[in-house]
Amino acid sequence: MERARYRQSDLRRMALGVRTIPSLFIALTSYKLLAVLLLMETFLLPGTFVVGGLALPACTLLFLACSLVCLAFAMLFRRLTFHDHGWYLGLLIACLMLGLFLLLLRELGGVGNAALASACRGLGIALVAAGLIGVHIEMARIMGALGMTQTLTFGVSAAFAAGLLYLALTLLPVPQGRWMAAFALPLVLAASFSRARRNVYRSRKTRFEEPEAEVLVPHRFIVTSVAQGVAAGLLVALACVGGPFAPAWNVAGYLLAAMLTLATMLVCKLDFNRSVYQIGFPLVGLGLLCAGIAGAPLGAPGAVMQVTGFLYLDLVLWSLGACLMKNMGLPATWIASCPGAALFSGAVVGGLAACAFLAGGPAVPAVGVAPVEDPALLACLVACIVLAAALFLCSGSNLKYGWGTVRPGEGGLATGDLAAVVRFVATEREVTQRESEVMLLLAEGKSRRAVCEALSVSPDTVKTHVRSIYRKLAVHSQQELVDYLAREREDLAADGSEHPLEA
Repeated sequence: MERARYRQSDLRRMALGVRTIPSLFIALTSYKLLAVLLLMETFLLPGTFVVGGLALPACTLLFLACSLVCLAFAMLFRRLTFHDHGWYLGLLIACLMLGLFLLLLRELGGVGNAALASACRGLGIALVAAGLIGVHIEMARIMGALGMTQTLTFGVSAAFAAGLLYLALTLLPVPQGRWMAAFALPLVLAASFSRARRNVYRSRKTRFEEPEAEVLVPHRFIVTSVAQGVAAGLLVALACVGGPFAPAWNVAGYLLAAMLTLATMLVCKLDFNRSVYQIGFPLVGLGLLCAGIAGAPLGAPGAVMQVTGFLYLDLVLWSLGACLMKNMGLPATWIASCPGAALFSGAVVGGLAACAFLAGGPAVPAVGVAPVEDPALLACLVACIVLAAALFLCSGSNLKYGWGTVRPGEGGLATGDLAAVVRFVATEREVTQRESEVMLLLAEGKSRRAVCEALSVSPDTVKTHVRSIYRKLAVHSQQELVDYLAREREDLAADGSEHPLEA
């Protein structure tokens, strides 16, 4: 009964969060719809290209370009400070739209010379990748400022909206509807995101500030993204080989992923290990197995499960990135670009492997290994790899050590005391420093009079702080506050440390 009441409170807080910054909801919806159009459909880069006698989906070029752009951002993130200028977002949108124009010009046959047409395609892909990845990083930056809970809230809401809009787009009688949406969405994104930034950042001093903390390569986060990307690349490659990619899969995947994320958000809370490795990865693997066992890798049930699993992982990992940025003070550009490079590199590898296997290789006659030409067998093989990766990566120390960003012994998110839980809640609920001090004393069972004496403040000041804390946490008494922190402590203990959190 108590859990149900808290979940109702979480739902109300989610709805309030979206209503508070509607421009961010519009921006994120536009971005997600644009991403699925450009990355999960083939209208932008139809057909294939041949490398070494191997026919590869043309979209592999875009995945490769996105990977290289992410890698460049990751390597140069300390030197890239121009994101705090007002013209930067406009530059990203301009790159994106110019790239789309060049690709459309080539698609319409507006470039007669073959060499010039190839140059248009190459430049168009580079510009689209630069614009899309730049927007992705800026979106991650603002989510890092909001925190994990708000990122999940906006992500789920935007996923629902993007799924419905995509459904409407597929029903348009105009065949050029996708191109029209691809050109319109960046404009909507630019207008709404500019307004959202002004609402989120309270002052220009802290608007784009990135911490100077020492950074490590988030190796577990990267390996997780590589496995996610390989499965996505395999799906797209099989779709290109086996026939047109069914838009209904994306629609169903977005809606199911949003519902699944909402359910796990209310039930699993902070347990990223369970959400990623016990729900997301198995869902992708089961989708591949379902398709493989049925002998139809492009069968609707298996495909929908794969798309749902991929999009679910995307939502959860966005929240994980926001957690690392805000709660562990890691640079947004670094945390957004490293897993991004891994994701797109994995998609390239998955696409190459799928096309290579389905083309009759690789074969190793010396050891009696025959070419693998059966898509069902390939799907089962990748499913086993994904499930094995989930078992390998799932660890109780992941959150504690920031998925590889914190050295053992340096401390992390979950350090084992009540103060750590209070600090975590404070960052997620925008509780001030003084309010955090009051909250810790209340959580320790201190009376309001004892709080006044400990902090040397008046009863009216304590009353004001307590009222603000209760409002931000959606509780109504000191006992409810204690119960709320106890639930957060349990969630952190389940996912953040190898040892239970102790008071």
